[in-house]
Amino acid sequence: MSTQELILVVEDEEAIRTNIVRLLRIEGFDVQQAANGSEGLALARERHPALILSDVMMPVMDGHQMLAALRHDPLTGEIPVVFLTARADHGDIRAGMNLGADDYLLKPFQRDDLLAAVRTRLARRREQAGNTLALQQQVRQLAQFDPLTELPNQSALLDRARVTLAAAHAGDSRVGVMMVGLDGLKHVNHSLGIDAGDRVLRAVAKRLHHLVHDAVFVGEHDMAARLTGDRFALLIEGFADDDYLAGLAQSAADELARPLPAGEQDIFLTASIGVAVRRDADDTAENLLQRAEVALDAAKASGPRGLSFFSEEMQARAVRRMRLHNELHKALERGELSLHYQPQVAIAEKRIVGFEALMRWNHPELGFVSPAEFIPVAEESGIIVAMGTWALHEACRQVRLWLDAGFGPVRMAVNLSARQFAEDELLATVVGAMARYRIPPEMLELEITESIAMQGVERTVMTLTALKKLGLALAMDDFGTGYSSLAYLKRFPLDVLKVDQSFVRNVTSDPGDAAITRAVVAMAHSFGLSVIAEGVETADHLDYLAGLGCEDAQGYHFSKPLPAEAAGALLARGLPH
Repeated sequence: MSTQELILVVEDEEAIRTNIVRLLRIEGFDVQQAANGSEGLALARERHPALILSDVMMPVMDGHQMLAALRHDPLTGEIPVVFLTARADHGDIRAGMNLGADDYLLKPFQRDDLLAAVRTRLARRREQAGNTLALQQQVRQLAQFDPLTELPNQSALLDRARVTLAAAHAGDSRVGVMMVGLDGLKHVNHSLGIDAGDRVLRAVAKRLHHLVHDAVFVGEHDMAARLTGDRFALLIEGFADDDYLAGLAQSAADELARPLPAGEQDIFLTASIGVAVRRDADDTAENLLQRAEVALDAAKASGPRGLSFFSEEMQARAVRRMRLHNELHKALERGELSLHYQPQVAIAEKRIVGFEALMRWNHPELGFVSPAEFIPVAEESGIIVAMGTWALHEACRQVRLWLDAGFGPVRMAVNLSARQFAEDELLATVVGAMARYRIPPEMLELEITESIAMQGVERTVMTLTALKKLGLALAMDDFGTGYSSLAYLKRFPLDVLKVDQSFVRNVTSDPGDAAITRAVVAMAHSFGLSVIAEGVETADHLDYLAGLGCEDAQGYHFSKPLPAEAAGALLARGLPH
């Protein structure tokens, strides 16, 4: 037989060593030889033989010493060793086995016994090597592929992208990454369970895989991958222009808009897509993926089924957003936050009946940061909970200052964020703030938005009921912009509906907005609720709302949000008639 497996023979008696070497070479083995354990150890470390045949009793270093050294070296620790010995002492054999010997042959041995021992050990080594290879392949599968969808994972995508970019740099071809984010998968998990969500993810993976490999132009390195959660990525190369990627993105969105199997029923989802294209030879796989993620975030911000190509403006916004995220954690302790107060006015009497507390942030370097910019960042990071607690205490403190200054009862409206409303400690926080500043409960009004209320209706009812028992007022802000059902609205123990400023602003010029405003006011009154109209900017707005029977209003027609001192001054002098 012909083989490339190397056998090392370690034997101090030259005649025996020569005979063994000759016999093995006749059988087609590659053979190396050593005269003692020290030489054998050196050759084993250099050549890594498939098998070692060794005498036990040798000068310089005996077989047991050599075996111990082999087993302590990771590079030689797995080499099988068969001892050749003239001693049949069981203690000697047991000592060798304890050190890790694989077999013993007693001298003098027959040719067939030696060859049988050699072939048995080599066959077992090949089997072990095969098992090791299979295990390595399994490890690679786990390291490179997503176990749920069987698509390549992010690590595999980055590896492929590096190869693709290297080839693109050499040939100056185009490379793009499309990041696909499912809109609404968490609702599937919440309503139908994780198993249903997993079925959806597997179906999405299959569609994206076929989309890539059935495309009009398929590059050598094109692939679909699953990143994390509900995000996938497509690596595309060799396309002519961005229009091709836009068309492919449209196809992906269309594919994912088709019904997706989720067990006993099909569900409908949409997908938002962000696209980044290789710009120059310095682009890396990590940069390309990061830019695609920035583009996807921009696409999601534009609404369901958004599509955005990366731009430098997006990167600048992402960098600023990250800075705001970091700086917000210091804003409270550095005293950079403040509250401004916008008056709420009884329309019939033109009298200030309350204020809405609105958070402001003045950064020492960035200057005034718009709430529309920093509130979503604070909500996302979770710091909004601490900020909301501070705002509640600060608003109650201001009410106490006004009461102590001799001003009559004035209602203070404080907004609750989604995370704050979901906190188990909310009730204790509210009670603690009112107790600390001795605020009568009827002077505090808490506002939640329609979208917050609908995130978990049963929990919303429970939380609002507990707050209502404290004696304070409850308002729903931005009403009309969400999707609440009237049946649910009737269950909420509310006192006030606030008509969103987007309707009020055009109430005298847009028949649609006027109709919505009329409906909201009529519905609120039918439920026994009062109405506050936001965004009142003109006398015509005010007259129209008065005609509908709207009780209160706030907006720039009366005053912009004011610092505490200015708000107190306005409260002292009252509104002009």
